[in-house]
Amino acid sequence: MERERLYYNTLGARTHFNFKGRSDVTADPKKSIERENGTLTSLHSFSRGQVRIRMVVRVYIASSSGSVAVKKHQQAIVGFLEANRINFEEVDITMLEDQRFWMYRNIPEEKRPEKGNPLAPQIFNGDDYCGDYEDFFQSKETNTVSSFLRLPSVKDSES
Repeated sequence: MERERLYYNTLGARTHFNFKGRSDVTADPKKSIERENGTLTSLHSFSRGQVRIRMVVRVYIASSSGSVAVKKHQQAIVGFLEANRINFEEVDITMLEDQRFWMYRNIPEEKRPEKGNPLAPQIFNGDDYCGDYEDFFQSKETNTVSSFLRLPSVKDSES
């Protein structure tokens, strides 16, 4: 039986994990987020030892947005990632000011609006900018979400 767990990491972001065939895994609340070779990594303690899980896809959202369109776009991205069991972190920029400024600084100049700041949702893989909702939607329509999210192919992960 496959079971999905949801945890909160030290950034306050929701972190999704899938454990295949491990219905008896229980999480220890002691966990940390650390950088390993420039990649965001999460170290968790479980009843059967420690597991290092690479967390690279981050979706920056605004939980208190007054825009219905922004909320729908965020729900569409998060729903798709959950349905396809893609591990990701959800970072709420309305609650984490340092993360909001990090997001603003790391969006390429050509993707920034002429006035104001970029709106959520924005997607990153590690420190690499993937795109916004429009880019995500286009990749979904052309069935290129894995390359859009810069996820390793099945062949890469087996080697």
